[in-house]
Amino acid sequence: MRTSLLAMFFFCLGLATLEAQENSAPLKGVPAAIVKDWSGVWKGTVRNQVDVERSSTFEMQLTVEPADANSLRWQIVYDGEAGKSVRDYQLFVDDAAQGKYTLDEKNGILLPARLLGQTLTFHFSVQDQHLWTSYKFVAGDTPRIEFDLVSSSAVSPTRSGGKGEIPEVTGFSVTSHQQATLLRTGKTAKPAKPDSDAPQTHPLAQWVKMETEAYRGKQDDLYMVNAKVGWYVNGAGKIYKTTDGGEHWTKQLEQPGTYFRCLAFIDEQHGFAGNIGPGYFPGVTDKTPLYETKDGGATWTPVKVDGVVGLCSMQILREKFINAGNLEERLRLIGVGRVGGPSAMIVSDDLGKTWQTIAVDPSAAMLLDVHFFSRNEGFLAAASDADVSQSNALILSTQDGGKTWKQVWRSQRPFELTWKMSFPNRDVGYVTIQSYNPDPAVSQRFVAKTTDGGVTWSELPVVDDAKVREFGIAFLNEKTGWIGAVPHGFFTNDGGLSWVKADLGAASNKIRLVADGEATVGFAIGTSVYRIQIPRDGG
Repeated sequence: MRTSLLAMFFFCLGLATLEAQENSAPLKGVPAAIVKDWSGVWKGTVRNQVDVERSSTFEMQLTVEPADANSLRWQIVYDGEAGKSVRDYQLFVDDAAQGKYTLDEKNGILLPARLLGQTLTFHFSVQDQHLWTSYKFVAGDTPRIEFDLVSSSAVSPTRSGGKGEIPEVTGFSVTSHQQATLLRTGKTAKPAKPDSDAPQTHPLAQWVKMETEAYRGKQDDLYMVNAKVGWYVNGAGKIYKTTDGGEHWTKQLEQPGTYFRCLAFIDEQHGFAGNIGPGYFPGVTDKTPLYETKDGGATWTPVKVDGVVGLCSMQILREKFINAGNLEERLRLIGVGRVGGPSAMIVSDDLGKTWQTIAVDPSAAMLLDVHFFSRNEGFLAAASDADVSQSNALILSTQDGGKTWKQVWRSQRPFELTWKMSFPNRDVGYVTIQSYNPDPAVSQRFVAKTTDGGVTWSELPVVDDAKVREFGIAFLNEKTGWIGAVPHGFFTNDGGLSWVKADLGAASNKIRLVADGEATVGFAIGTSVYRIQIPRDGG
């Protein structure tokens, strides 16, 4: 077997089993049965069959040890023609009940895995190869792990069928088959020196910083119409655009005296940018609360809106409806503001040509964020007083499009306000709670959560640290989500029961998640812009 081919298969062998030390306490999130059955150090000889007559062998050792409360660290050592190699990887429990896991190779590669019964399976592509890998635990007097890897070429696939009721079938030629029986040789072992000393954190807590123009302080909003095209704005009156997923940004507008706080785009051409307005931040003189573009941001024009001083958040509500027997989509544009007051809500049902003001409950002195499920059902993130020293964090709900409002949650502490909301589905929602209390003894930080569609809310502790202030929030599903904060962000994979540090930059004020085929791309903006690529089932 050629060395280059063996090296390719060594790369693929970074897919390891669920292992941990026997007799240790079960890891949080890792099923106790998995810890018990799969624990140990395993060794075996891998036979790689290239064709009917040609084969080769190399040695494989697997050592697994606990990493943290929700993951297992394991190490694979393999030795063959390409030499000896040590790989240190980490397997994270995403949803044990569903058998969903994520393998972090600590080099930017994240692989979804599925544990069905006693078999852990991976399916992925690298360069021009498709690979199917499985690890099957077999109990008995001599427990073993059956390792199996099939590789096929994606070059020149065959196609057949496709006639009448027969579907077209694409075939891939198998290039090799690897098999091994790994036997447990000991309960524990001292791991070999790893190739990497990457930090032991969840892969979905690790974001990549994008190259953007330097800015002092927090930037406020970023809006992506798809995974490639989007815009971000800041308080210096600047608007930037990307067409390559954030790799490069072009400044489209610089307007001193304007504090751009929020964005909303209907499509790649038609969008809106909200200004915080004068009287709150120093140097903000622009009295126009809303601007519109119809050419992808090349030009921006003022929009006539009455009854609002400034805007903090916008939403584009897309609803399906039946029109003359056809299923169509209608849009409602919603804007709310502002921090420091006065509070106001505006809506447009004609793509921004005209706007009307919606009355809001007078208990809300500030409106910070908005989320509507339909024209009737919606929520506002608010604060009870324009004087932050007297303010409680507040969440309002309406069931009739804003004709009437109800306080569904209110904090009992002063110096607090809500900030941003995220509803991964109709029942589950999260809201960040900001604290400005100058007393360092008031150090516990919370996030509000609902599991019944916003009827009731509870407080979940995030961290006990007076230096932390929360900003943006986004959830991939009801369990997996991020909070933007200072001095750093936070990540949870258990619905907010526990949080770990997330490297998505400081003061991330808005976090957007965008579908991209079978993956999801996340964008976060604060002092800088960050991005993350999330594989399917990555949460």
